[in-house]
Amino acid sequence: MKLLIIGATGPTGRQIVDQALAQGHTVTALVRDPAKASFAPPVTKVAGDVLAAASLQQAVAGQEAVLCTLGSAATGPFKEMTMLSEGTRNLVTAMQEAGARRLVCITGIGAGDSKGYGPWWYNWLVQPLVLRGVYHDKDRQEAIVRASGLDWTLVRPGILTNAAAKGVSAVRAVTDLKGFCAGSISRADVAAWCLRELADSQYRGQAPVLVS
Repeated sequence: MKLLIIGATGPTGRQIVDQALAQGHTVTALVRDPAKASFAPPVTKVAGDVLAAASLQQAVAGQEAVLCTLGSAATGPFKEMTMLSEGTRNLVTAMQEAGARRLVCITGIGAGDSKGYGPWWYNWLVQPLVLRGVYHDKDRQEAIVRASGLDWTLVRPGILTNAAAKGVSAVRAVTDLKGFCAGSISRADVAAWCLRELADSQYRGQAPVLVS
């Protein structure tokens, strides 16, 4: 599959790049500075920024699918941000114009209707005090994806860790959140699950929470 990865230099993005290459995908990574992005030679690096629509158009051209794992810095309890939603809006427009239909977009536990389903300390301390502005923007990001008309899957990982992979078969994708409390999941397992979802589209048009 010809796959564009947005956010490829982040910790989850790098896992996706490595695993996608191992599975034989043709990988393109959108990066701000190609000279500072150390990827294996099979990876095509395209210089660009999600806030620069023209660079996204170049990166999306010819791709069969896009996996978006945009990250952001903590905002604290008062600062707002718009990078996730603005960048995703540009990405959606570029995909629509290029005829690229398949989008897997990683947001996080606490986005949209998953708010309140993390551990208590995450619900009451981390999200409102550290990530408040980030999650306001993740809500907008998810709304843009849902309204895009693309073949989308929103992915909401639980508490991310750098632990060793347990394997994609150990990942639980939860869509019925009644009585649910999200635990943790390794970035490696999130990457593996997202790549499998690109292949089988079992959760197309859905927003599962991932835990392992």
